Amino acid sequence: MRQTNLGQTLLTVLLLTAIAGCNPPPPSGSAAPEATAAPVSESDLPADEVILQTVLDQAESQDICDGFYQPEVAEAESQVYRLGDRALVELQCATAAYQSVYAYVAVQPDGSLQPLTLDLFYPSEAGPFERTSEPTVGGLTSFDPETGLLTVFSKARGVGDCGSLAEYRWTGNELELATFRYQECSDSPGEFVEPADYPQVYP
Repeated sequence: MRQTNLGQTLLTVLLLTAIAGCNPPPPSGSAAPEATAAPVSESDLPADEVILQTVLDQAESQDICDGFYQPEVAEAESQVYRLGDRALVELQCATAAYQSVYAYVAVQPDGSLQPLTLDLFYPSEAGPFERTSEPTVGGLTSFDPETGLLTVFSKARGVGDCGSLAEYRWTGNELELATFRYQECSDSPGEFVEPADYPQVYP
């Protein structure tokens, strides 16, 4: 009986030694690797439809459109752009005679909303131009998610022969003014100037 128990004990020791040999301990002086959190990616954000609906639900209560909100236009024409772990919502607030009014909202990785302001210049009696920051912008817009460049051509009148052309670059948190051009309106007929050739005001 004692020999049988001793044989079983030796067999158990041999099995445990073999298992330990398959799983060697980490070298001395090095700690076991710690579990790391998965990097935040665009998949952590909700679907585009959910993002847009969240912005629409808060547009009026937060006055994101600064008094220009037309719900039917916003629901039909607004866009969501995914930019890494964030999203940029182009909220088309309203449509006027020859251009529209837009507001922009950044959606953070945790889903929180950050309404953005856009810098631009106005002609001023006190000096050549006055820089200001506005929650909305009127014009014809184009956004390229690959370069993060937003272009806004704001007509000063319907024929589109004067006004401003602004370019904003997405920094990851805001739309930063990159260039601003302005063409003064004239009552005298002249050669049509392309917005890209307007006199540069900034930088």
